[in-house]
Amino acid sequence: MKFVNRERELAALDRAVGRTPGLVVVSGRRRVGKTALLDHFAGQLSEEGRRRAVFLPGTRAPVAEALRRLEERLRAVAPPAPGDLLDLGHLESWDAALGYLLARSREEPLLLVLDEFPYLCEGDPSLPSTLQARWDHRGDADLSVVLAGSHVGLMEELVAADAPLFGRADAHLRLAPFTWREAALLVDGDAEAALEAALTVGGMPRYLGLWDGRLDARANLTALLDGPGAPLGEEGLVVLQELSPASAAARVLELVALGARSFTAIRERAGLAPATTSEALASLEGLGLLERQTPVGEDPRRTRRVRYEVRDPLLRLWLSLVAPNREAFELGRGEQVLAAHADRLAEAQSAAMAAVARDWLGAREGAACGPWWPSGEDAPAVDALALRDRTPAAAATALWATGVDGDTLRGRVASTLAASPYGRPDVIEVLARSGAGVTTPEDLYAGP
Repeated sequence: MKFVNRERELAALDRAVGRTPGLVVVSGRRRVGKTALLDHFAGQLSEEGRRRAVFLPGTRAPVAEALRRLEERLRAVAPPAPGDLLDLGHLESWDAALGYLLARSREEPLLLVLDEFPYLCEGDPSLPSTLQARWDHRGDADLSVVLAGSHVGLMEELVAADAPLFGRADAHLRLAPFTWREAALLVDGDAEAALEAALTVGGMPRYLGLWDGRLDARANLTALLDGPGAPLGEEGLVVLQELSPASAAARVLELVALGARSFTAIRERAGLAPATTSEALASLEGLGLLERQTPVGEDPRRTRRVRYEVRDPLLRLWLSLVAPNREAFELGRGEQVLAAHADRLAEAQSAAMAAVARDWLGAREGAACGPWWPSGEDAPAVDALALRDRTPAAAATALWATGVDGDTLRGRVASTLAASPYGRPDVIEVLARSGAGVTTPEDLYAGP
């Protein structure tokens, strides 16, 4: 897959660890492109002759095996000097390895990338403290270090106030999926194809790179999910590796994907105590798997009107369609499942389209923008309402459908907002695949 985008992240890495020695923490969900970013960055530095890079891929392995792999890569990048540690022996500990790298970097600038750093810490829990001790006494060593990891919670703990590496990192990059605007960089085809890919599988570069812009969503999902060896057939399991399979968090995530959106509905269907439900929801939010939505204009910390949504469209579909029908997909019968549940796919795409509407309208109006809904657990929501202070600037509703009657949907939004504290705005947009009086994908990609 070609490497695209990430110019700001590359620039941030260059400022922190490219020009001068430094320490950077990079976190982000699996498949978001951390390894590709760091590999590209390390290659750039090596090609430009600024820093030779020692890149240790992430893997669960005993300490001795991890050090052997590091030593192998180090010997290939910077061959041992006569009489030094690697010329006479091996790296027997992380303390010895870091000490050796610091010593070698006094001779030439080096970059050390430790991918999936939490795996290394599983083998040696004292590694962060060892790194801190060496880093604090590095002197004039010209070594830059990048620590990367997919477990967002554990990576945040690395730089927390009570952690050994607190205050040591020169930057903390939290890598996010591509936005719907950036999907077109990886999806061949027109604006409609790019937006359909983003609405169906989300913004993970790997997912977008596998999308065939010549095919519709169902045909793409069949190719990606159906049958033995399907490219994304096990993707939900990969994402869920951060959760214990039978944990409360795993159960809550599944229920939200299946349509339980309020705290009460989630708690009752999961059969969990309120405190356990709150803890699971907070954990899933922290991992970036759930989005907590509140009506725009209300204090998100105080309002009791909260709804939850699975952030990633592909994960939502995997949990709601693939997981309950694993045997059918493994046998190559997933296409029939997708056809039988076309309404669920359409709902998932329209939910993702609502998020696009909020992003697009908020950027166009230069205002706070979010959903709004009347009181009531199942009350219909207005997908996007842009507010300047307490004044409505514009509103929007969105769905991924063809032949949409824009005037009819505008009337429904106006009726709903008439009962809001803000009243109805003068401008109400309707975002759709096609129709009369609607904003189409081509319009979205043309502005604001």
